Amino acid sequence: MTRVIKKYYEAFLLVIVLLCFVLFRNEVFDSNTYLIAAAAIALYFVPLRIAFNIFNSEIEHRGVQVISSIIIAAIIGVSLLAVNDKNYSGLSTMLYGLAIINVGFMIYALIKDEQRNPFLLHLIMILLISALLNFV
Repeated sequence: MTRVIKKYYEAFLLVIVLLCFVLFRNEVFDSNTYLIAAAAIALYFVPLRIAFNIFNSEIEHRGVQVISSIIIAAIIGVSLLAVNDKNYSGLSTMLYGLAIINVGFMIYALIKDEQRNPFLLHLIMILLISALLNFV
């Protein structure tokens, strides 16, 4: 059990963001709860995960991991913006652009690098983007 959690803890973090957003939409959580949870998880993906991937010599595909972290953090950042100001101009355009980048990177990670973990993370992000597009 702990082995599965160790292997997929990043996916669990993104599922937490997705569930928090869904619960925010159903008015179980207020916006501040979602903002705190999503911002904390986004801060994990940008400075912490990138630093770990750069300085860890055991990781083979550093570039893929760094770009993956940046894309995930950008999507979570746009979700924070959507929760704060739903009527922000250009929000749906940013979401569609990030969705195209996300799908392209997901296909690249699956075919070229044959890594399953970035594919899973970006699949969860597609679910978050679809929920955001329904929200906006």
